[in-house]
Amino acid sequence: MDTFRAIRRVLWITMGLNLLATAAKIVVGYLTGSLSLVADGFDSAFDAASNVVGLVGIYLAARPADEGHPYGHRKAETLTALGVSALLFLTTWELIKSAVERLRNPALIQAEVTAWSFGALVFSILVHATVVWYEMREGRRLGSDFLVADAQHTRADIFVSLGVIGGLVAVRLGVPVADPILALVVALFIAKIGIDIVRETSPTLMDGAMLSPGQVERIALEVPGVRSCHQVRSRGHDRAVYADLHLRVDPGMSVEQAHAIAHEVQRRLRAYRPGLVDVTIHLEPSGSLPPEPGHERISMQLRRLATGLGLEVHDVWAHEI
Repeated sequence: MDTFRAIRRVLWITMGLNLLATAAKIVVGYLTGSLSLVADGFDSAFDAASNVVGLVGIYLAARPADEGHPYGHRKAETLTALGVSALLFLTTWELIKSAVERLRNPALIQAEVTAWSFGALVFSILVHATVVWYEMREGRRLGSDFLVADAQHTRADIFVSLGVIGGLVAVRLGVPVADPILALVVALFIAKIGIDIVRETSPTLMDGAMLSPGQVERIALEVPGVRSCHQVRSRGHDRAVYADLHLRVDPGMSVEQAHAIAHEVQRRLRAYRPGLVDVTIHLEPSGSLPPEPGHERISMQLRRLATGLGLEVHDVWAHEI
């Protein structure tokens, strides 16, 4: 809960900064009659809106597990990160539509260049750069998908503002067509950021593997009494990983001894991966004669060799012929 509280604090701070940048650009844009500056101001307003979406998502993600959601609600945060990418795609579409319309009708390109308009844009860039630095740092420290995605969204706004500045300079130099061309370039860059967010968050939503099966097997086989480890699966989020695996142990072992072995495997896996909140272990009888003294040593040597080559092996069995 402390993590979610820290994320909410970051969102409140960044929302305040985004509203400050929004007000500066919209007010100056209306006073100077600069449509591009007003549009950039509304784009910054999307940042504040995404912060509100994030606050709602974090509130839902912080709710404890219940009967209907035994694994908790943490994916709500990842879903809000996808919401940020949707806002980016919407911004991309609006920029492309506006740019194409202006290229078809150059008479629509009307921008008044003043010191106030440049000042508002420079101020906005400084505010957004601060937000990106702060939000990205805290997002990585707290392991928050949404904060990292929102920082990338705000970084895109910096390029939007730079594009507006470039367009205003071009208009001042008598090349008004450069304004919509720069807008198209910025739109493509924003679309790429949206795609990156989808790519980074989809493994969590699609239950992508969070642990290397080979590494889990290696750790399990280091515990005395474990004869083999297989069917390793994992999923979840950086801060909440869930894993399940099968262990084969001596069929003559007592339930108490087998439970102690499983508990030790869980302990070592949690030490290896701090974000591992739940490990389910299914115990199976080995179903074979006790291995010869040299067989386990050969198995471990093969695994170490495979690891050194960047490969993974499992269910190694040795037979004498």
